[in-house]
Order: sequence, then C-alpha cells, then structure tokens
Amino acid sequence: MNKPKNNLYTEAPSVGNRYREKQKREFDELIMSRRQAAEEKRLSFFRLDTTSVPAFEKDASQMREQVRGMLGWPLDMDGESQSRSNSESSPAATVSYIAEDKLGSIYRVEVEAGFGLTTYGVLFIPNKEGPHPLVISQHGGWGTPELCSGFYGDNNYNDMTRRVLKRGIAVFAPQLLLWNPDAYGPEYHRHQYDKQLKHVGSSMAAVEIYKIQRAIDYLISRPDIDHSKVGMIGLSYGGFYTMFTAALDTRIKAAYSSCFINNRFVADWPDFTWFNAGNRFLDAEICALIAPRYLHLEVGKRDETFLYEHAQPEIDKVASLYKQLNLCERFSAKAFEGGHELDSSEDGIDFFCRSLFAF
Repeated sequence: MNKPKNNLYTEAPSVGNRYREKQKREFDELIMSRRQAAEEKRLSFFRLDTTSVPAFEKDASQMREQVRGMLGWPLDMDGESQSRSNSESSPAATVSYIAEDKLGSIYRVEVEAGFGLTTYGVLFIPNKEGPHPLVISQHGGWGTPELCSGFYGDNNYNDMTRRVLKRGIAVFAPQLLLWNPDAYGPEYHRHQYDKQLKHVGSSMAAVEIYKIQRAIDYLISRPDIDHSKVGMIGLSYGGFYTMFTAALDTRIKAAYSSCFINNRFVADWPDFTWFNAGNRFLDAEICALIAPRYLHLEVGKRDETFLYEHAQPEIDKVASLYKQLNLCERFSAKAFEGGHELDSSEDGIDFFCRSLFAF
C-alpha cells in the first residue's frame, strides 16, 4: 500500500485495471450468450407455414407488418394514415429530358414523395414500343444513379443499369443519401440522421424505402411502363435496399441482391441494426419474405466488405426455404470469383430478367 500523501490514499492507475478487464470480458460473454440465444428465439418466432404457397403468403403478410414496425415510420403507418399522406394514387413528378442514345431515352426525374421529401433518380426508357417492364437499379455506398448507370465509365457496378436496359426493360436508378461527398455532392452525416430518426420512431432505411415505393407509385402510372412487371437490382447498400424493399413491397416480382447478404451479428453496421432484430429478423428471414417471388443472391468470394464465408450460410437458409415451398426454380444464388462488385457474368442478370418477363 502506498504511503498516504496529505493523509489521502493514492495508487498507480494500473492497479484497478484487472477489474475493468473483467468488466469488458463480462460484456463480451454476455453479448455472445445473448446472440446464441437469439438464434433459437428467431427460429421460434419466424415460423411460416410452408405446406402451400397460399398458407405461406398468409403468414408472410403478417411478418411484413412486423418488419415495417421494426423499421418505423413511415412504413408502419396504418392504412388510413397512408391514404391521407398519399392523397393521389400516383404522386406528381418533374421529368427533365437528358439525352437519347442507342439504347433509349434518358430522363432525370423528381417524384413528390410527401412529407416534404422527393425521390430523385435517372430514368431510362428502351428504344422500342412499350409498355416496358420496370427495374429499380439501386446504387450502393458512395454511389449515385449516374455512377451505377455508367455515366462516368467503368466501376464495380459492371454496367448494372444498362445491362438490364439492353434487355428491353425500363430502368429507374434512384439516389440514396449515400453519395461520396468528395466527388458528387455536399457533406452529410448519414449515421447521425439515422440516430435522430430512430429517436422519433423512424430510421434511414424506413424513409428511403418509402421514397423508393413512392417512385414506383409514379412509374407504374406511366403508360410506357407495365405495372405488373417490376423488379429491383442493387449492389452492396443497394443490395440491402433491394432485399428489404422487395420483402415489404409485393409489387416487386423479381429481386437481385449483390454483395450484401451476411451474418448481421458480424456485419452489424448501425443503419441496418434495429432494436430486437436479432431475435426476429436477420438477412435470411428478410429474404424469406420475398418468396414465392423470384430472388437471385450473389456474393464475391474475394469481397472484403461482406465476407463470403459469413454470407454463404445465410444464402443456404434462403435456398432451403424455397426448396420447402417447391419453388427451387424461383431462386438462384452464386458465389462468383470476384470482389465487392456486381458479377460481370450474365448468369444472374439472365435469371433476373427472364424472371421478370415470366409474370
């Protein structure tokens, strides 16, 4: 024991460290045990009747309401509130012509989403007679509609938007609050916005999914769009929004999610983490809510953002669900030889576009 100085005890700062080390270790062990328990809780909670497609869809509809509640406003509004906020069946939009090239006509579009929000994006209409199927082409982190549409040259989207357009499908590429501020726009603080929205019962995901849905409301009202054939494709964060939007909006008949699905206890970024999600809905459960519609999932074996070894077990769970429903032909998955990018081969695009024309 140190000799008291001025009759007060003192000691070296390291003396209490072993107690603090124990405190940290206890939290590590607590989280591990709670996550292990969550696996059983989620299995118990997420029970869908797979004896028939109608029985499955009935259960899935109830689960979608739970997901909307988890993500928050405005997705969790009741029907009356929705009708008040969406007083028009199709929202107003400002459409500005950009150009025409060998694939079709290109427009910038701003859709009035309500609540003072707009959905901005780039719309591509093929060079042939419509009405055309429609695909939402969703960029990922640090991205823009122009980037994922090839306006700036080659990148890890591997011509995502125009590969769909070449198949005679109209494409709308919306902007999320995810652009690179050093190159494409003002600085912003996405995670801060997400925290602020969660304080008031909402989230970035809820607001941006809602904005995508309002864009679909407008687009399927156009005479050159076939409202019965809507799909969505996305890379990375775009894969996240593809999974969740398709799970919640059954107008989307085919979905292609690239380089996102993963173990959310490993890749637990704050803007796709919600209270109690681990006990109810992680990636495999969200993907299950896309069934019985078409779904393609892919992961790069050399992806350093969302690791392949954590993605594959989740993909296997989704494949098992489609097999239980006797709908293996509506599910496709691939682990390709690449990194954090859309697969450059045509396998996924072919399956996705054929699926869209199947409706």
